[in-house]
Amino acid sequence: MSSMRASTAALGFLFMAAFGAGPAGAQAAPDVPGSRELHLTFAGDIMGHDVNYRMRDFRDIYRGVEDVLLAGDLSFANLEFPLDPFRPAAGYPSFNGTREYLAAAVDSGFNLFSLANNHAFDGGMEGVLQTIRALEEARSGSSRPFAYSGTRGNPARPFGPETLTVKGVRIGFVAVSQFLNERDDGRYVHVVDYDEPGEAQAFLAWIRSIAPLYDLLIVSYHGDREYVQSPSPAKRAFFRELLSAGAGIVVGHHPHVVQGYQLVEAAGARRLAMYSMGNFISGMTWALAPSQLGGMLAATGESYMLQVDVRCAPGGCSVTGAQPIPIAAYQDGRMQVVVARLSDLADGTVTVSPPWREYYAARLELMKAFLGLQ
Repeated sequence: MSSMRASTAALGFLFMAAFGAGPAGAQAAPDVPGSRELHLTFAGDIMGHDVNYRMRDFRDIYRGVEDVLLAGDLSFANLEFPLDPFRPAAGYPSFNGTREYLAAAVDSGFNLFSLANNHAFDGGMEGVLQTIRALEEARSGSSRPFAYSGTRGNPARPFGPETLTVKGVRIGFVAVSQFLNERDDGRYVHVVDYDEPGEAQAFLAWIRSIAPLYDLLIVSYHGDREYVQSPSPAKRAFFRELLSAGAGIVVGHHPHVVQGYQLVEAAGARRLAMYSMGNFISGMTWALAPSQLGGMLAATGESYMLQVDVRCAPGGCSVTGAQPIPIAAYQDGRMQVVVARLSDLADGTVTVSPPWREYYAARLELMKAFLGLQ
């Protein structure tokens, strides 16, 4: 244990971004007559690699964290694959999921999905249409609020925000991607590239026009460089512009590793930018060994769920707290890749071999340092 822990200082650069992760923990806020509290959970990418599809029970993925997902009014993830039942399940490089794989995520508490990502058009038009059909069926069978955004079934209709009402709070939800792996020409997937000034400014103007329609507007953005733990200056600036334009929360993904989050003041309210939530579940670390403490491969196996408290009063909504929960994807006793709290893997609450327990204890220290946790 001592030799592995001694390595954490040298490996700290793998988690320390160029800016702080942002203040953790709830922030006290005065009670306002007529105010309503929302409890939201944000996670990263739900990937579908071949090893993930070989599981006996997909619900096993979530058992270690579903208490958090089910406790939130909304629990967000990026669904990074099409769902076409007429194609076989497939992993990288051209993904396709199954409805059973989606159902496990929904049953475990996820109810707010981004469909806009670089793999959204892997199955072409039919993949998009079948994915929308699968999400509609999931919504019809859900007893909780449920929404998805980022694609459309009819190119003649404009992309628009999804609308939910939760505890009397009117919430708008928009998901976009910076690019696609397969060419779509803007027909079925909502693409906005912040590196293209015209696209970025048009999208910001649209956000300013729709933000007044909602008490809280959530924007999901899929983009930036893969496997880099500091957001590009352009993305950071664009996220701040989105908050100034009226988004209350901006959640980012695509790098497959974590980046920081920031609470900022904009238009008299506290708002939140999450630059990258990393992988929630994937098969990227299938061949990882506990001796491989350093390197970017290890970082693709961990992320965090961010529990966000929002207070909404007649004048609008403000983020009052953000509490991260570090998590990791690991191989359980059935050789299945599932998710657990890093703290449970490090302290023996979840059974892993001694080398792996040391590994997760060291990785937890790195994640705590990155997130500013005690």
